[in-house]
Amino acid sequence: MGRRISEEGRRDIEHTLATLRALLDAMKAHEPGVRSGADPEELHQMRTATRRLRAVLRTVRETFDPDEVTRLRSELRWLGATLGAERDADVQRDYLRALRGLTRGERTAVQGLLRGLERERARARTGTLAALEAPRYQSLLRDLDQLIEHPPLVSEDLSLRDIAGRAFRKLCDAVEDLPRAPSDHALHAVRLAVKRTRYAGELARATAGRRAERFVIRAGRVQDILGEHQDAAVTERRLRAALGEARGAPARAALRRLLRRQRLRRLAARAAFQAQWPRLERRGDRAWG
Repeated sequence: MGRRISEEGRRDIEHTLATLRALLDAMKAHEPGVRSGADPEELHQMRTATRRLRAVLRTVRETFDPDEVTRLRSELRWLGATLGAERDADVQRDYLRALRGLTRGERTAVQGLLRGLERERARARTGTLAALEAPRYQSLLRDLDQLIEHPPLVSEDLSLRDIAGRAFRKLCDAVEDLPRAPSDHALHAVRLAVKRTRYAGELARATAGRRAERFVIRAGRVQDILGEHQDAAVTERRLRAALGEARGAPARAALRRLLRRQRLRRLAARAAFQAQWPRLERRGDRAWG
């Protein structure tokens, strides 16, 4: 029995290291595009690779030297937050630009929000470029390379399937603890739990089979729904701030109409989550038992 577990552990360690290598390579590959700024998708992909690197390290933190994993995850958090400031501005900008069926007053209000977002994005862009030029970033790349090439193992008894199962059970607990009318913060916390469970499932699906693959696909859909809810909540906060500074009844009326649109957007996402959760739960039960 011990030998079988050891072989499983070595196989999962090799798969984890290969995944870390692919993500680090992706992060490096998208860096030139982020520097040029010509295509916002390059920023999106680099940020995604950064977040997934951090998630994988979290998943296997009991297998590698915990101090080194904690340190690298902290550095990846710094990089991800830096890239995220610019990316979040892009997401908000793209949403507002795509709004249709607006009145003249609403279009004026949206244009004001877009001007503010452009200023925010310009500041975030400066931060992104400064981070990529910083010695801290180059050290992070070298340290990740070192960990992948010479992993500081403290255990070989790694089971990605068991880790994914534990992540799924924590997600179930988080959803069960939701009140009847959950706050935006509570649903955002569930979104993060879905994301962690999805990442753990992606890491385990190579050996966990088709049921794990189906779970990962369903989890991605639920994550997108909760992401829509979070985006609506962020837009709503931005609109409320604008409402507090608005002058004139027409401007305030236009902002209130835009606020109602975001409230309906949040409610639709919440209803979609409630409809999709039982399906995701069933997929998880089948995948992870």
